[in-house]
Amino acid sequence: MTAPERNAVDAWLERARRDGVERISCAAVDWNGRLRATQIPLAACASALSGGLAVTTAIFAPDSAERPITSGYFHDPVNGYRDAWLAPDLTAARADPWADGAPALIVPGNLVGDFACCCPRAMLEREIEALARLGLRCDAAFEFEYHVLNETVASLREKVPARLDRLAALERMYSWVDQAVAAPLLDATRRAAAALDIPVHAIHAEFSGLLEVALGKASGVRAADDAALFKAVAKIVARRGGMLASFMARLAEPFESAGAHLNVSLHRRDGDVAEFHAPAGRCSPTLRGFLGGLQRHLPDLMLLLLPHLNSYKRYVGDSFAPRTNSWGIDNKTCAYRVVNHDAHVARIECRVPGADVNAHLALAAVLAAGRRGIEQALAPTAPVVGDAAAADAPRGAPWPPDFAAAIAQWRGSRVAREAFGDLFVDAYALTREWELDQLARTVTDWELRQFAEGV
Repeated sequence: MTAPERNAVDAWLERARRDGVERISCAAVDWNGRLRATQIPLAACASALSGGLAVTTAIFAPDSAERPITSGYFHDPVNGYRDAWLAPDLTAARADPWADGAPALIVPGNLVGDFACCCPRAMLEREIEALARLGLRCDAAFEFEYHVLNETVASLREKVPARLDRLAALERMYSWVDQAVAAPLLDATRRAAAALDIPVHAIHAEFSGLLEVALGKASGVRAADDAALFKAVAKIVARRGGMLASFMARLAEPFESAGAHLNVSLHRRDGDVAEFHAPAGRCSPTLRGFLGGLQRHLPDLMLLLLPHLNSYKRYVGDSFAPRTNSWGIDNKTCAYRVVNHDAHVARIECRVPGADVNAHLALAAVLAAGRRGIEQALAPTAPVVGDAAAADAPRGAPWPPDFAAAIAQWRGSRVAREAFGDLFVDAYALTREWELDQLARTVTDWELRQFAEGV
């Protein structure tokens, strides 16, 4: 660490002492988008903040249900169960609204050294730096749909999906009455988000017990940090109230699917020109190239946008998930909706992911695909006017048809390996193949009803 960097750490620590902070939580983002943190007393954290701290690579070893992935890279003794090195990002520090007693902070960071290639936050930073070399900067914002259930982690173990107890107060779309009844939950969520400096642009009831939150735009990595932190906020607030917040893409047949919309805009660093503004439908070369890159390369990277076996169930049956690799201006049937009311709001809304997405990996994938489109001057298809699912609507290369195909396409992708590296591509694929293997071994409640007595 250089002398100016050390001075900056000392100044940060002094401000924290003056504010009465007693502890910080240094956090890394895992492959499922969760924050894995260790708490350190402020009096003992100078070394960690200036030189980093060891973090077990076991944060990448369990699946989304915390079961060890026994076939995974980080569960294999051949790889030595090594530690990674976490460098806290002091510019990303947030107040911890759930500290009892004295104030506390949460500080996200990046893995450095041998395992930087496995760190979602570091991957995203690399893509943002690559855009900067093209003279561009990125703003982004996430919208999430999620369910709040009258359930607990324990009660889920006793339930089949069709018998999940939804929150009755949120049954009707955009209902002011329902939202007033649910005000304690919504207000607690907003307050906690505000304490963490997460910009909540809007929150409201959608269909069938579904909540939708729109986060305000932020620059680069901070937008993904906001998204990861908000998902944690929603879960904490619900659990503290005896409920459960679920970002699962498809819960059960009576429930609406839960999507996530990723809004991205690019600006010139030397003049703040909105590159995605298309007055009268006239697209800039940057916008055309970015759209062309999404259509050409995102099929290879679909595993980062639809990261779980359940993600694909959002694309089965009646849902608002986009069905084709298409784009259009203010067309919500398309995968990539160009919002074009004026330069201030001009953006691409990627409507592909479900709410189960890892925000850092999804944004990294979108930027990796779009940047290559700019560099390669790729042309998109014609924009869709009308229903993008119509047989004659223009569309790009088909997406992988299911989870297994997405894994195979990811493994074989040159773009994935160029953007994310061989170690991550192969190790991440193992974690997704684990889901397929576990389902193959599991007798579902549908199978029990279908076959137990009927065959």
